[in-house]
Amino acid sequence: ADEQKCIDVLLSRRVDGVIMFTGRLADKALLAVANTVPMVVTGRQLKAPRIVNLNFDNVEGARLATNHLIEQGHRRIVHISGQQGYKLALKQAKLPFDPALVVPGDFHESSGLRAVDHLIATRQDFSAIFTANDQMAYGAALGLYRRHLRVPDDVSIVGFDDLHGSQFSIPPLTTVRQPVYEL
Repeated sequence: ADEQKCIDVLLSRRVDGVIMFTGRLADKALLAVANTVPMVVTGRQLKAPRIVNLNFDNVEGARLATNHLIEQGHRRIVHISGQQGYKLALKQAKLPFDPALVVPGDFHESSGLRAVDHLIATRQDFSAIFTANDQMAYGAALGLYRRHLRVPDDVSIVGFDDLHGSQFSIPPLTTVRQPVYEL
């Protein structure tokens, strides 16, 4: 709803075009916007005359993040949101996929916190967490902190995006860098 409001404000100001970085609006809504102004979208593949796509290889990024945790010796790795690259890295390392270790998230801090609460409440055994974005990693780290678990001593965390604030978390967040500004 917030994204749609922002788009509506931009259109009311008669912008010449819109760049949408990995938003959550439905493809149908973005296609409707593209009927009004040219668009650049990232993180998805849309086909329309007035849309240009910049698609990140999120699967490869997720595989690299999960593989990093495997190389650190972790075998019970939680994933919050998404699955493809995570599952690929487990398969390549010949580790079993446990669906109980995949927790859906909504890309906000609160869902990382809820995921850790769920994992602890259901007594899942894990030593690492890979989140599909840095915000969920912040929430997961808070959830661990509230349970008196230390990052990285007790549980390792890897995020995705390399947001500017990630370097200021305690400890600094290990994260997959997406060069959004350069793109």
